Amino acid sequence: MPDAISRIPLVLVLLPLVGAFGVVGAARFGDRWRSRMANAITFATLIVALWQFYLVQQGTVLVYVLEGFVEFGLRWRVDFVGAIFSVVVAAVWFLATVFAREYMAHEHSQTRFFGFWTFTLGATLGVFVAGDLFSLFLFFEAMTFAAYVLVIHEEDRESLRAGNIYLYMSVAGGLALLAVIFLLQFVVGATGFQPALHLIIEQGINPWLVVIVLIGGFGVKAGMIPLHIWLPKAHPVAPAPASAVLSAIMIKTGAYGFLRMLFVVLSVPDGDPLFAFQQNFGYMFIWIGAITMFVGAIMGILNDSMKKVLAYSSISQMGYILFALGSGVMLGSRGAFGFAGAWMHMINHAFFKSFLFLLAGAVFLHTGELDLDKLGGLRKQMPFAMGFFLIAAASITGIPGFNGYVSKILIHEAILEAYHLLEWPSLLWLERIFVVTGGLTAAYISKIWIKAFFGKARNDWSHVKDLSTSHIRVFGTYTAIVVTIGVFAQRMVDRLVIPAASLMPFEQGDLAHVGHVPFWGSHELMSPIISYAIAVAVLLLLWKFGKHIVVPRWLSVEYLVYKQLYNGSLGIIRFLIHLRENWIPKNMLTGRRIWRRVDDAAQETKAQIRRWKPPKWEPPRWEPARWGSAIKPITKDDLLRKIEATRAREKERVQLWRTKEGEITKWIQRARRDWQEKEARFEDRIYDVVDGIPRKPQRPEEELSLDERLRRTLEGITRRKFNPYWTTKNLGFDTWIVAMVIALILFVFLLAR
Repeated sequence: MPDAISRIPLVLVLLPLVGAFGVVGAARFGDRWRSRMANAITFATLIVALWQFYLVQQGTVLVYVLEGFVEFGLRWRVDFVGAIFSVVVAAVWFLATVFAREYMAHEHSQTRFFGFWTFTLGATLGVFVAGDLFSLFLFFEAMTFAAYVLVIHEEDRESLRAGNIYLYMSVAGGLALLAVIFLLQFVVGATGFQPALHLIIEQGINPWLVVIVLIGGFGVKAGMIPLHIWLPKAHPVAPAPASAVLSAIMIKTGAYGFLRMLFVVLSVPDGDPLFAFQQNFGYMFIWIGAITMFVGAIMGILNDSMKKVLAYSSISQMGYILFALGSGVMLGSRGAFGFAGAWMHMINHAFFKSFLFLLAGAVFLHTGELDLDKLGGLRKQMPFAMGFFLIAAASITGIPGFNGYVSKILIHEAILEAYHLLEWPSLLWLERIFVVTGGLTAAYISKIWIKAFFGKARNDWSHVKDLSTSHIRVFGTYTAIVVTIGVFAQRMVDRLVIPAASLMPFEQGDLAHVGHVPFWGSHELMSPIISYAIAVAVLLLLWKFGKHIVVPRWLSVEYLVYKQLYNGSLGIIRFLIHLRENWIPKNMLTGRRIWRRVDDAAQETKAQIRRWKPPKWEPPRWEPARWGSAIKPITKDDLLRKIEATRAREKERVQLWRTKEGEITKWIQRARRDWQEKEARFEDRIYDVVDGIPRKPQRPEEELSLDERLRRTLEGITRRKFNPYWTTKNLGFDTWIVAMVIALILFVFLLAR
């Protein structure tokens, strides 16, 4: 496809980035103007994305370069893959913005939310239209930090802790991605999306090291196990519109990065001797995807919070994408089905997962509850919400006629194609894991709509109203999209998948096969029946034995891995703080004193040397004897008695000091008090730096008045809102973490050399 210089990608990114300031400015004229400005900007962004897609569909690749930007340049390059997903991002964001107007009407800090909301849209679009890995990294990090504000919007303790975990994980992933950029710049001399596996090996660098660092870079955003721990914490605490775009769009940036790197940068032709590396990369990603989708589905079944179930569902669905992506990478030029399944599921998941999260937000908006054990009986009060939820559930579980069915058939065909070509028995077991996970998906989604809408009402919902007109329009649009993709399955594959797959070096016969998938064959139509049969069995077991199923805390990845890393890092930080505040200043002071004493002694010695003169010899003088006495010479015994008397006086003085009442006791008490004060300052320092929350000095309860005790009790009950993250101490802690991670990356890079 020929390249064409165009400013449209630049406009697409800058429109929401600059528009964020317009949203903040419009807020001065009232909430209505702010909402109108946010809707206008997101709608205009959607129009620009559609126009960009129209131009790319004509057979051109849009490119634009800002030369001299931080000496590397900022590059945009939009092919069919970037163009189609830009439309998906802009469409989902616009629908979520329309939904957010009513949802956020009674929330605090709305101007801040919508400002960062619009800015995050621009940064996310920049990831999908970036022309090289360096430009992608810049937009990737901008998206990370802007979305942090959306996660911590509530500003309570739970959201702040979830936001900190999200931020630390994302920053670590960004540093890993930066290491890959350094590597490509060293090996290739550029960071563009071009084959580089042979150059990496020629430089003596192990490609497995590159893949592992790449997993650390994109795997955090993709929510792949075991890098997923931020996702089930951030989604439940964020507002529903933010959860929708976090789960539906932002985690796709990780999958998009894997797609570009594995299918382009780390790929070689099938006959190349290095193809074994690519095949092993793909096989590893199949297993990573299988574990991610299976474990995510299990955790979704075992949770009872609607948003937490959907958060684990996002992890599981990302496993589907990685599963298909690995199948395509492993087969090389025969991997058209794997690419098609991964790409189509990225599009489908963006729509049905944002659909589900916004529906969960609508239920919370009208009931104030997300716990499935406290909901129930909403089918009478919210029939429209129930109908839309059943449509979204049919989409994610792969019912024929809905969009999820299309991509799951393609993924199933991809793993079967891999098994038929390679005949590895493990691939057949992976196909069975895929089928079982489909049943688990149907189980946790069915649990949501059964408990929320058809279960026994556990509260009085007589005051609950159904969806508003604007929300019905939003969900009606989602319904039209998922049904259109599902009903016109082959036509959607021909228009959305095959042009994207044509950019890759796949065999034409396989592309033709993708264009003739038997979506309505009897074997394919049996897959949802099998899924729901498994779901019925799982729900029956859950109903019978669910109360006895308790997952121990020590079994979680967070406890087994991250908690231990946290404790180890905390110990290192405590040691460094101890050195900084105690040992280093004390020893520096002692060293200064010693040096001062040595210098004074040296100066005094030099002065004495300058003043010294040889003594004059004089004959000894004898004193005359006193009247009536004779001269008594000094004997050796007299000298010994004098020495012994001096020693006795010194021993007596030392003994007197040791036994003097209160002297030693006072010294010990003073040393103990100094140590306790240092320990208290040390604990306060750790508490402030690590937890980010200033600790107030506590007085004993008996010293407090009754009013003071009552006030403290009320403060403990109410939820205090604070945001201590942007403090100098916490930023210092972040600096330690960033410095250690950068040092580790450079050390590994030197070893790889």
